[in-house]
Amino acid sequence: MGIADDLMLLVEVIEAGSISAASRKTGIPKSRLSRRIEDLENNLGAHLLKRGPRNISVTEIGLTISKHGLKIRDELQAAKILAQDRHERPSGRLLVSCPIVLTELFLAEFATTFAVHYPDVQLTLDVSKGLFTPDMNHYDIAIQPSQEGLPDSDIVCQKLALAPYVLVAAPTLVDPRNKKLVLSDIENIDAVGWGADGYSSRWKLYGIEGEAELDVRLRFSTNSLKVVHTAALQGLGLARLPIRLCKRDLEAGRLFLPLPDWTPRSVSIYAIYPSRRALTRAGRVFVSELLRYIDDRSEKSVPMVTTQD
Repeated sequence: MGIADDLMLLVEVIEAGSISAASRKTGIPKSRLSRRIEDLENNLGAHLLKRGPRNISVTEIGLTISKHGLKIRDELQAAKILAQDRHERPSGRLLVSCPIVLTELFLAEFATTFAVHYPDVQLTLDVSKGLFTPDMNHYDIAIQPSQEGLPDSDIVCQKLALAPYVLVAAPTLVDPRNKKLVLSDIENIDAVGWGADGYSSRWKLYGIEGEAELDVRLRFSTNSLKVVHTAALQGLGLARLPIRLCKRDLEAGRLFLPLPDWTPRSVSIYAIYPSRRALTRAGRVFVSELLRYIDDRSEKSVPMVTTQD
């Protein structure tokens, strides 16, 4: 036994909350486990745990050192899974979360096809409604859109696609036959608010001239992009929509681009999972094939975009 093994045992003790609980979890006798932690403290020359009559607490240096043990454990688990990949087909449970509109746009087709190709995987697709930040303690993978990126260090992100958005209006709101409009022409125009930005009435737009802000009058608001789409078609106001959601309406003239030189910020689509937990074989195959699926659709000139619905 070496320091690396004892570091992983330190993690087990801290996570379990006591040496007794860690002993039950690992199957290592309590006296031997206690002695291993003491040996680790002696080797490192630092007190890692404060022992009480019923439980333990971790010292500041103990918490810092335990992070190294956590990394060793995660790397060992990842190595075991990698070795298993050479011989095993994807199998086991896989729980994936995804917003509803994104599911309808492309994930439903991909997920059902994946389930057909890998019958040993018990895939559950949890479709969320409205704005949703998944609790990654309950999911193996979450498909998550974001405008700002996902900086959480406890999350691993695989970027899947960039979703361009457009500024649209119904012909009943703004006559498309008018002269080319500029930002000042539609200042304080009726608009459809969206929960993703806190129903803000000041919209940031991007164009060849740089960035600009447009003040609008929110006549109707919702946290669902499907409802934003419906409201735009009804002429309730200017709206920001992903191209894929309104592409056919633009082609048919039910919606148009009043300011074609200005667009809202694009949204990045991520597959995310906790860094604390290595993805199973099924999870890694799911993400890699989903990325390939999206790339294939992009090559066929199908806009791969989604929403935060």
